[in-house]
Amino acid sequence: MKPKTTLKTHSGIGIKCLECNRAGKNARIVGAMILLLVICLPTGCSKNQKDTSVAMPAVRVAPVRRVDDFKYVQVSGSVVSPCAPSMISFLVSGRVTQVLPREGDYVKAGQLLAVIDSADYRLSVQSATAQTVQARVALQRAESEYARMKFLFDSKSLAPNDFEKFRAAYDAARQQLDQANANEQLMRKHLIDTELRAPVSGFVAMRGIEPGDLAAPGRPVFSIVGIDPVEIHVGVPETDVRLLRKGSKVTITVPALPGRTFRGTVGLVNVAADPTSRTYMTRIIVANPDRVLRIGMIAEAGIQSPERTKVMTLPGDAVVRDPQGAKMVYVYYPDKKRVHARQIETGALYDRDVQIKRGLSGTELVVIAGQDKLREGETVALADSLSPSSPVAATNAGGE
Repeated sequence: MKPKTTLKTHSGIGIKCLECNRAGKNARIVGAMILLLVICLPTGCSKNQKDTSVAMPAVRVAPVRRVDDFKYVQVSGSVVSPCAPSMISFLVSGRVTQVLPREGDYVKAGQLLAVIDSADYRLSVQSATAQTVQARVALQRAESEYARMKFLFDSKSLAPNDFEKFRAAYDAARQQLDQANANEQLMRKHLIDTELRAPVSGFVAMRGIEPGDLAAPGRPVFSIVGIDPVEIHVGVPETDVRLLRKGSKVTITVPALPGRTFRGTVGLVNVAADPTSRTYMTRIIVANPDRVLRIGMIAEAGIQSPERTKVMTLPGDAVVRDPQGAKMVYVYYPDKKRVHARQIETGALYDRDVQIKRGLSGTELVVIAGQDKLREGETVALADSLSPSSPVAATNAGGE
């Protein structure tokens, strides 16, 4: 009986120990959870704090550069064709049977533009040719008769008055042949003129005729403009006209073609000012082989002058635009680690840099990378850029 009692006692003890172990484990888990909450609350393990630190934009900054270069006269104007548009018309009348190019199409000199019905003109050529043949035969007869009568006249066998009649008939036959030849050539020209061809190369600016219309001599039916090269007409103030020379180099940008730069030369500076604007009309010649510059586009030109000056420049990518379209840059303030927008006015281009004419003093640190998504007064982090402890940054430290 004792072994059974001992077994029950041990069994009871085993059950009690198992329950104690479970209770202790649960207590430890609860304690750990409380400890985790206590640790997280004061240290700010919030999701918002983590997101804020990650969202801080990283930018690169650089100081304004100073370049010793020629002084540029900044003007604006419009793109025009160097020659007046060619107004093209038929030289003969007739019903139009074919019209080929449309507005905007490029045509080469000699290219066929339109055709009118040529049946009547072909018949006229055939009639003129027949008249020419008859006149040639009549001349041959008159020439033979004249030669025979001249022999008799020279041998004193024919009276002078009778000989003059044969000579007059010969001269008349020769004139008739000349007239027949001229008429035949005219009829052939009229036949050729039933095909209207481009006299110059360029773009069709106007098409004023369609198949079935009746063409009239002298009525313009096509307008062709040449755009290689083109000219930019600008007005230069009288204070700057002294800086211009024929052949001066010009740097050109066109708002309609962002990112592209064109080169030109001054072709003419007018000797008289416009009485209304008091500016001197200047023609700038620009090569346009790919024909991207079109008539009427607004262009901004920087004309190089003989004088030299110090200019401030920044990478062109550093310049952004505000919601109203004004140009601006972001200036970095090292003491506050913030950026603030500054409106600027740009000038001439220097390779990938652009001149800063107004808005900066030249001692600022300007954001040159990462500026596209910045906001006014935003805190930023420097990434692979000048250290705020550098001499340049120290000079610029000092707030707004």
